[in-house]
Amino acid sequence: MKRKLILAGALALALSVSACGGGGTAAAGKTGGTLNLAVSQALKSWDLAEAGNGQDQEYYQPVFDSLFRLDSKGAPTANLATSWEYDKALTTLTLKLRTDVKFTDGTPLDAEAVKANLMHTKAGKGEAAALVKAISDVQAPDSSTVVVKLSTPTPSLLRSLGNVAGMIASPKSLANPQSPVGSGPYTLDISSTTAGTEYVYAVNPNYWNKDAFPFDKVDIKTISDRTALTNALLSGQLDGSSVAADRIDAVKAGGLKTDTVSPGVVEGLYIWDRKGTIVPALADARVRQALNYAFDTASIVKIAKKGLGTPTSQHFTSDSGAFVPGLDQTYKYDPAKAKALLAEAGYANGFDVVMPDISSLFPEMQAAMVEQLGNIGIRVKLDKIPFDQFMPSILAGKYAMSYFKTGGTDPWITIQLIVAKQGTWNPLHFEDPHANDLIAQISRSTGDEQTKAYQELNTYLVKQAWNAPWDVVKDTYASSKKVEVTMNPFYNAPPLYNFKPAAN
Repeated sequence: MKRKLILAGALALALSVSACGGGGTAAAGKTGGTLNLAVSQALKSWDLAEAGNGQDQEYYQPVFDSLFRLDSKGAPTANLATSWEYDKALTTLTLKLRTDVKFTDGTPLDAEAVKANLMHTKAGKGEAAALVKAISDVQAPDSSTVVVKLSTPTPSLLRSLGNVAGMIASPKSLANPQSPVGSGPYTLDISSTTAGTEYVYAVNPNYWNKDAFPFDKVDIKTISDRTALTNALLSGQLDGSSVAADRIDAVKAGGLKTDTVSPGVVEGLYIWDRKGTIVPALADARVRQALNYAFDTASIVKIAKKGLGTPTSQHFTSDSGAFVPGLDQTYKYDPAKAKALLAEAGYANGFDVVMPDISSLFPEMQAAMVEQLGNIGIRVKLDKIPFDQFMPSILAGKYAMSYFKTGGTDPWITIQLIVAKQGTWNPLHFEDPHANDLIAQISRSTGDEQTKAYQELNTYLVKQAWNAPWDVVKDTYASSKKVEVTMNPFYNAPPLYNFKPAAN
């Protein structure tokens, strides 16, 4: 069956706003000015091959355009790519590109540039790379046509190309990207930027869709301290930022608007060492099941999360075809059952484990985790590392398990991130033959057959206690009255094109 989608005319998600000058913060009822935002996690790299799908994208969106944009239902809409077509086998994707786009270094954004980017991203180690691993080749038969060859059908590819995996940088900057060179609505103002602290973006006067981005400047600050972030919002220094659950009442009382979105992310105890390389006990499924019984997820959501979450035992959300409602009853809170399973596996006295200290950003979750693991005899030693080393340490396979959160509204993306052998968040490359068979079956099927395979895989992962999920995360975004913000469930924070100055 041939799939062909062509979107003509204006972009579905473009914000049609007339442009005018202005300085300072975004002024009510006017275009222009500066949009001041904050991100709690530091930028890892300007290299898109190392990019993540979380907060990294907030730094990238001003400078890098993506092949698609995603609407509120996750469907791709035209952006750099104006039309796209799959072959019958779903292993060849043909894209037609805009012909009026240049990078800010003057290089044309053409099929060769897209080819160079996709192959570069595929070779990386970040989340974006994991989502395009199935790309086996990219061809550029002419300047506006890209032919993407896949080693296996990839159900989430179009969605992935509407996010970081589909962002395109100038080919001249790919080898050693010390600063970003893209074709996006803004350019990085290096003279006003302090790496690790503040990133300032000036408008790109040659951008092909300027009306969709009405601000003259974007200023993104890196603020990891909750108190400092809350104070910056309340004092009017910021126009928007994600906020922790325990700060929502404060920002509301200060007159800020809040919006909640569920981006499909699941948090909890992630078990990196299913081989038992670091902690031998974790190779036993009974031990991993015991870890699931150890957590009172309902209380964690109610107390630590202030109700902002939905308790779960699975990595797939309720709006996903992979979701199986009954699986959430698999591991009801039962410390006695947990201890019995540990004893059955030969660990009646529990075991010791080293985990990274995440108290600087997630103190409530860490306290709950350490306490409830301790209640079943799992003795946690916290490794106090700088928070900017948290993810690199996990990627390097340093820890056997830790608190974490990842995922996506698309079940195939979740699989590629945490289940596939080369998945970004499968750092010790654990491989399960039965899971691999089901993944292959999912990739080859469609419709009801695919849904059945997704649900079978989900059931298997839960029974094998792949991880110990707690809840489906609900993120809260706070914004000032100077801006209007439209949330999108396929992004952790509102995409940049969903900001505009308030009308009044």
